[in-house]
Amino acid sequence: MPEEGESCKDTGLVIQNKSAADNHEATSVSRSETMPAEKKYEALQSWDESDRTVTQMGYFNWRPRFLEVFNKPAIFTIVFAVSNLAMIMSYSILSLIIPTLESVFNLNSKQTGFILMANDISGMVAAIFMANYCSARKTKWIAIGMLIVAASAVIPASTTLFAEYPQPQTGNTSASSTYQIEQDKQYGICNETIRNAEEKREAGEYAVRNHNYYWMFILGSLLQGIGATPPGIAGSTYMDEIFPQKMFGIAISFLYVVAFLGFPISMMLGAVYLQYYVTLDPPPGLTVQDKEWVGAWWMGMFYPSIAVLVLSFFVGLYPRQMPAAKKVLADKIKKGITSANEKRQELGRSLKEITQDMIPAYFRMLKNKALTALVVGDMFLFLQIGSYSFYPKIYSMVFRLNPREVGSILGLANLVGFGVGLVAGGVLTKAKNWKPRTLQLIYCILTTVALPFTFGLFLYCPTDTYAGVDVHYFNSGSNSTQLGVPTLLEECNSDCACTTAFYQPVCDGGITYFSPCHAGCSDVELDDPTALNSTVARYLGCSCTQSTTARPGTCEGKCDNVLVQNLVVNVINTAINFAGFPASAIVYQRVVSEVDRTSAQGLRQFATRLFGTLPSPLIFGLILDRMCSVWRESDDGTVGNCWTYDIDRLMMYFILAQVAMKVCSALCLWVAWWFFPTIPERIDTSEESEDGGEMKPIENGDNDGSDDNKSVQITTEKSGTEEI
Repeated sequence: MPEEGESCKDTGLVIQNKSAADNHEATSVSRSETMPAEKKYEALQSWDESDRTVTQMGYFNWRPRFLEVFNKPAIFTIVFAVSNLAMIMSYSILSLIIPTLESVFNLNSKQTGFILMANDISGMVAAIFMANYCSARKTKWIAIGMLIVAASAVIPASTTLFAEYPQPQTGNTSASSTYQIEQDKQYGICNETIRNAEEKREAGEYAVRNHNYYWMFILGSLLQGIGATPPGIAGSTYMDEIFPQKMFGIAISFLYVVAFLGFPISMMLGAVYLQYYVTLDPPPGLTVQDKEWVGAWWMGMFYPSIAVLVLSFFVGLYPRQMPAAKKVLADKIKKGITSANEKRQELGRSLKEITQDMIPAYFRMLKNKALTALVVGDMFLFLQIGSYSFYPKIYSMVFRLNPREVGSILGLANLVGFGVGLVAGGVLTKAKNWKPRTLQLIYCILTTVALPFTFGLFLYCPTDTYAGVDVHYFNSGSNSTQLGVPTLLEECNSDCACTTAFYQPVCDGGITYFSPCHAGCSDVELDDPTALNSTVARYLGCSCTQSTTARPGTCEGKCDNVLVQNLVVNVINTAINFAGFPASAIVYQRVVSEVDRTSAQGLRQFATRLFGTLPSPLIFGLILDRMCSVWRESDDGTVGNCWTYDIDRLMMYFILAQVAMKVCSALCLWVAWWFFPTIPERIDTSEESEDGGEMKPIENGDNDGSDDNKSVQITTEKSGTEEI
């Protein structure tokens, strides 16, 4: 318990005198006298306006008066929202560039999944310890976290300075034999004279060497998890202190709207970044349409990290207790949501007291049935949300889109879905002074209604049929009459020395071939034979195709408006899901006592990371790898990324896994709603009362604060229930 007039000074609250402190204790136990909670609060405590380090913006003793113009809840919300936008942009770009990273750094889906998991491992551990320590100096912890996030984006982006990238061969040489080798290598055609050529063995080997930089992505992801924890825990709690309950819903909706725009904006900007070559200096003649092109994926990490670095300085300027928090606290006490004693405990605890209360605080929360059900429901929800990291890869495969097109399309769809959903959710929470249990009911209904729209992913284009994977080659000799499993190398291309080190599909007769070499093609017909880097019109002399020719690219079936239908369902699904987020944010602030709010957020982050976002990339990455049809394999037998998938089986398992997780999440949320009538809005964690009675939870979970004069009921073992 803080000493009189001492530690509370650091919190922005002071006890005026000993008798006032005694009166405060009296409010925590039953008394015969009756006084409105607001009057009792005003008689007990006042804001310490003289302590500039508590309520004024700045660092240390530098607290210039001109900064007070920005010391307002609305301005903080804008700054914090933009900061979250930049942080999300710095790491959400990863989902768009996964196919590029897999190709350049020779990674499989499990390895890229572990990159996504690493931030949850570190964030999970950080959440347990930071949750309690963030309670007193929230804005400073948020600023420190942002600095770490900025560093976490720069580390993986810096790999572009050391990695190797594919160099196209122009075949511009005077030696005819060498020219033939280079030409065959460039166009990927079959020619027995290059079977043992050094150039052939080098095809695709740059990615194997780049694999050594995998650890830098892991390190960056670990730091990102640590850095993102303080803003996630302390941000919404700080906003709950400076906004009245009715305005908190609209404020948190604004925060979510701006922050979640980071996902679509990063995708759309990513599509622009990928138009530039990774080194910003492409080899002569190489264009964005060439298969060797590697876009500047690192820009999507580096540029937002600079913005995060700058914004961290401004967030750190905000004080521990904004002046607006005084009125909000008085209103909470009047409505029975908290007490002055609880607020003093939250802000006035020493480091030793925080450490001693860490374990008891988590035990208190685990006994809270509604909170436990909410956390378990969020665990399943985030387990399903983890699949979103693979959406760009899924869409690029099933709709035959390149990364630039995926970024633009998904970015726009998410922009509409996030925006409409969060704005609607904010308006809904502000429309009426809803009770916490009613808000939980709204969240349950929205989650349940969104369930059927998950099946919209089944709307995708017909899959390609691959020779040597799904069917035998047309001229496969004796293998065509056997019932054996098709293989990429059969009699018609056995002398071509084909490799899966690079993927260059060609089409003939509705059948897709892995490369011109696998199709047995021995010559090419160029659009402009005189041009240095002329595009291929068609491949000739193909021993494995029906027409002995092939055209570049896959055999695209009829897709019509399937992509549009898929996106419409996806937008509706996203909007409904995110419409419930503002209600959920308010529920988490009201389901526990004032002093336990940051601990509850820490418990939530720990559980959702450990059982949700941590295993999710591994689960969905494993599903993708199990459905792989052709792996990239180097000459030394090293297996890299997957080139083609069994799309139909992949989508079935992918969607069913999502549905199962969302069903479990909805059930848990309904359980939380069921237990809300008996859940207290606050729990007095003070020591035993003067009468010797142990404090009990105040069962006022349905109090909406609509009656400003409603008395607050206090219960003790000795004296029963009385009013103040």
